[in-house]
Amino acid sequence: MTNSQRFSAIFSVLFLLTMFGTSPLASAQSASLSLEEIVTLKRVTAVRINPAGNQIAYLLAVHRELYKDDDGRPYHELHVVDLQGNSRPFVSGKIDVSAFAWSVDGKSIYFVAKRDPDAEFNSLFEIALAGGEAVQKFTHLSSIGAIHPSPDGESIAFLATGAAAEKSEELAAKGFKAVVYEESILPTKVWLLDLATDEAVEQELPGSASDFSWSSDNTRYAVALAPTPLIDDSFTSRDIFVVNASSGKVLNNIGSVGKLGSFEFSPDGERIAYIGSMDINDPNQGRLYVASASGGERRDLVPQYLGHVTSISWQDDINIRWLGQRGVWSEWSVASTMAAKEAGTAPASGPILRSVDAQPGQSVAAAVADTPQHPQEVYLLRDGANPDRLTNSNPFLAQRTMPKQEAITYAARDGLRLEAILIHPAKEKRGGNPLIIFVHGGPEAHQSNGWVSNYSQPGQLLAAEGYAV
Repeated sequence: MTNSQRFSAIFSVLFLLTMFGTSPLASAQSASLSLEEIVTLKRVTAVRINPAGNQIAYLLAVHRELYKDDDGRPYHELHVVDLQGNSRPFVSGKIDVSAFAWSVDGKSIYFVAKRDPDAEFNSLFEIALAGGEAVQKFTHLSSIGAIHPSPDGESIAFLATGAAAEKSEELAAKGFKAVVYEESILPTKVWLLDLATDEAVEQELPGSASDFSWSSDNTRYAVALAPTPLIDDSFTSRDIFVVNASSGKVLNNIGSVGKLGSFEFSPDGERIAYIGSMDINDPNQGRLYVASASGGERRDLVPQYLGHVTSISWQDDINIRWLGQRGVWSEWSVASTMAAKEAGTAPASGPILRSVDAQPGQSVAAAVADTPQHPQEVYLLRDGANPDRLTNSNPFLAQRTMPKQEAITYAARDGLRLEAILIHPAKEKRGGNPLIIFVHGGPEAHQSNGWVSNYSQPGQLLAAEGYAV
């Protein structure tokens, strides 16, 4: 959705609320969700399961307090929950944890945050699972992005730009402040941090980096590189490069075409599974491919899939777990590298899985998921069992009345069957209720039958006021 579309949606909602006499205060006094509650709901944004498969670290987005805190993005706290649903905060309060990862032995968690509000850049910290204060490990020349501990536990790969030009601040003080559009952007580099010496070495790679995966034997890594850091290149010109971890030499590239999603080495290091595009014109990545890590032709493992694969994880050297969004539902399935196989019957129920984290050899996985009754929470996925919700970040929702929400289909003028999400009005009116339609952009955008209310589309609030949404 573009900014103009967002502003238009917000203006339309506020106009309707004003015209029909609805106020946030009036809604708060009823059993329905108020506008303030909708925009301040806590949400789980990311999960990581530990090497033993019995603890899940997750980030919880906590919005700033309305009318009191300064404007800004939500804070992101670091929490850990066990498989029985016992959750405890590890890094909480007014802090923004932007990246995190388990240590190889599972005894601690690395995370990236700016704990000192006066600091120019964020830093890398480590906190023990047994408790205690977080220890600052490293501060870079710029802000650190994603972090990836090596399989031997001796180093951490991270993504970050280099330092700004030495005289940039001095020249800015003299009035040289021009920003050349799309030419002042620094490329993102791969850095290897030696945990014994606290020294980070830049990898001399041909392009701007955006994603990363270690081979299990620690000898190689795969990295997504675009020719430049410009937005068009990041969308359509990224490829996966395999690099010798000791020398930093590029061994080969995979030859991905069009938009590129996540990727991962197989446990034996022989293959790379990745989410890619059919061709350069494919509007969104969503096909599950596998290719030899040393190069070669790719194979589509779920051919003719009428949806988008959004997350993958190797189960063993042969099988790949994959998360797909098909229609208005999600599905967690397994593909084999031995033979391509179509997905089969489309899903028709269940929580909406947004992302999944799993490790080879484990029978469990961690997921971020939501339903029409609650926003994103931590779920546990067990092989052969229904998803199990582990967290309850907004317990007050149990005291709120949720209007009925369902998936519907209807025919377009040319007969094509389309799917939509309908929130029924809380009270049916004789002769029908007014209808508000939120139309997403496309073809990349997508709606699922999960939690759909947010600041610009407060569906639950509008339905409580008598609108069909």
